[in-house]
Amino acid sequence: MTVNIKPIRADFAAGLRQELDRRLGAPGSEVRKRLEGVYESLMTEGKLDLDKLPNKAKADLLKLQKASEDFEGFFVKKLLSQMRSTSFSEKSSPMMDFAKEGMDDAIAGQAAKGHGSIGIARTVFLAQGLRVVQDSAEPLTKSEIKSTNS
Repeated sequence: MTVNIKPIRADFAAGLRQELDRRLGAPGSEVRKRLEGVYESLMTEGKLDLDKLPNKAKADLLKLQKASEDFEGFFVKKLLSQMRSTSFSEKSSPMMDFAKEGMDDAIAGQAAKGHGSIGIARTVFLAQGLRVVQDSAEPLTKSEIKSTNS
């Protein structure tokens, strides 16, 4: 039974592929050959294939994506709210404050989910998403770990 899981954002997926490729090392190197063997079950033509991840890992990446976007949204909202608190305007009303807060929420939410984000969500996602991918790879035996670290 296959469960259809929504794909992660394209920019996040591309970032994961690039980061794993960078960590594998130079093409043709001995280290890369060993590591490609470890990630073989997750790769197609030498590149990370997110479709080959187990459903649990895909679900974890989606949760991580949402948490990363929410974190960036929270940060942007706080930033906007601090910027507004330095306003030189003397007049303020509860209705105006409510409208500004709603606008800040909308801007922060859109900023974190779009390509115009400031990059916090992507950075958090890549740092933690790589661990999800690594945990999904076939486990190394002790001898493989020693030979890879040499």
